[in-house]
Order: sequence, then C-alpha cells, then structure tokens
Amino acid sequence: MPATSRNICILGTHHAYQYRTVRRKYFQHVNDLIELHSVDLVAEEFTAPGKMSYAEKIAAIHRVRWRNVDLSPEERKFAPDLNPLSLGTLQDFELHSLREWVWVTRTASAMIGSALMICGLAHTISIAAKFESMGFEVEMHVYFDNADDELIANRAETAEETGKTEGHGE
Repeated sequence: MPATSRNICILGTHHAYQYRTVRRKYFQHVNDLIELHSVDLVAEEFTAPGKMSYAEKIAAIHRVRWRNVDLSPEERKFAPDLNPLSLGTLQDFELHSLREWVWVTRTASAMIGSALMICGLAHTISIAAKFESMGFEVEMHVYFDNADDELIANRAETAEETGKTEGHGE
C-alpha cells in the first residue's frame, strides 16, 4: 500500500490581515485556498489574545477545524528570547525556529490529510522548509494587498516622523 502524502499550503501574510485590517481579497484568498486544497485544518500563528482571526471565521463557514498553533503566553515564558520587549529590529532566530517547529508538530498532529497554515510573512520560507523536511507536499503563497503596497510606496514621512524640525535638517 503506497504511503499517503500529507499536504500543507502555507500562506504568509502581514499579521494585520489576520484580524485587524479588512481586505476582501484576503478573505477570498483564504476561502479559495481552503476549497482548492480541501483542507481539514486551518492552522494559524495567531498572537492576538481575546481576538478572533478572520481565518477562524472562514474555517467555521466551511466547517473546517481551526487551531492556533503558536505558543501560548504561558508557554512563551519558558522560551528564551533575545528581544523580549520587541524593541527595534532585532529578531531571535532560535526562538522563531523553535516556534516554527512547534507549529509543524501541532499542525501535523491535528490534521488528517491537508492543512492551510497561516503565518507571518517572515516565517513563510523557513516554515515551508521545515514541513518539506518532514515529508509534506508543500505549496507556498504570500498575501500583501496591492492597495496597501500603493499606500506604502506613496507615503512620505513628515518632518515630525523623521525627527527633524524646521531649520534643522540634514
């Protein structure tokens, strides 16, 4: 009897799309990936206590299980973090790698044959590699709305944001 392959579709996105920023295209994209891959689980890196993710709501419409696979705040206390206050741009590679392995383990144990894993953009490639190393068939997507891309591209910093005051430029 041939081995049954398990499939994982990874969707990397900005966390704001997961619960804060309303984008119809994001909702449609999550919906389409659930249908296209016939997923039996939507796993999500979701770190917004007290909030409900949009993907959780979409999964409920499809009667598909949803699970937050990230470390709980209690579990996070036991994971060393080089930047526990999230100040500046420093990212703790070992912490993120540990979290991603937890996601792989939790997703693999909760799914049957196919899952959609939603995570932050920075994790997309490394989490895909971890799933692939465990024998999963992997498909990878990223989502960033073009309207937001235009807002960022056309945004100019004000003098106040750059710390400059009138007559005191560089």
